[in-house]
Amino acid sequence: MHKLTGSVLVVFGLVLFPLPIPVGLLMIAFGLLLLAPYFKPIQNAVRALRRRSPAVDNGLRKVKRRCPPVIRTAIEKTAP
Repeated sequence: MHKLTGSVLVVFGLVLFPLPIPVGLLMIAFGLLLLAPYFKPIQNAVRALRRRSPAVDNGLRKVKRRCPPVIRTAIEKTAP
């Protein structure tokens, strides 16, 4: 179920990405976090993003305890 939901979020996020409101970017981010526990290349990409952007890393660490278990797992697996 998480793989399907994550894939749908990424696809719709890519469609909405050109809009001036960053809804597409948020959808892509949540979709990738849903897919990260299942796919090693996505884990590596999220880990690289977290290394390059300390603000993203800090934000994910702050919200980790309030997230559902699958997102918590993704945040832990992609820690830089």
